Amino acid sequence: MFPEAVFYKETSEKVVALTIDDVPTPNEANDESTQLILDAIAAHNYSIESERDRVRATFFIISNHLFDETTLLDLMVEQGHEIGNHGLADQTTALLHPEVFAAQLSAAHRYISAMHHHPLRWYRPGRGLYNKTMLRCLQQMPGYVPRFALASMLPVDTFKPTADSVFTVWYVTQHIFPGAILLLHGGTAERSKQTAQALPLILNELKQRNYRTVTLSELWDGMK
Repeated sequence: MFPEAVFYKETSEKVVALTIDDVPTPNEANDESTQLILDAIAAHNYSIESERDRVRATFFIISNHLFDETTLLDLMVEQGHEIGNHGLADQTTALLHPEVFAAQLSAAHRYISAMHHHPLRWYRPGRGLYNKTMLRCLQQMPGYVPRFALASMLPVDTFKPTADSVFTVWYVTQHIFPGAILLLHGGTAERSKQTAQALPLILNELKQRNYRTVTLSELWDGMK
């Protein structure tokens, strides 16, 4: 019904994509709260011998949350993760004037690319909302998949009272199916901590159900 966006990948294989939005947390000199999320994934991967079975995620970056000296994006890539574009600022991009949106999309792309040095393929709009003008802008971005990267679940980990790690574990595990795109959040110290607390239980549940957890590109390109 919505060919402009990616909500899941139709597949019979037991695999899901893990995506993390709004990272990093602004005004943190050492990116310590985002590091909690990376550490949670790394701890899960520590006992997994097979490279194929290790968890890899797609981190959707807000470019204004970065600082010039950060090595966070390099660290993410070193650990096998993927970088996506989540825009210039944490806002509802569908409400922007078309020219403003186009300028912000390009500016975020340039800044993230300058730090990342790898092609960017995915753009996720702020609040998950988009319009036809935004789609035309995205389609003009070289290298990008010309569809908005959405998810198989409505994110509720940014609202009270559902911004709770115990609830997050329950809620996310209700949305596991072959080809699902799962969504969690960083972007603040509190959200990052909650995500880091929830991830071990979510990832263990996926492992127990014999699911692999991969980047969005791996899901999109590799599954039949």
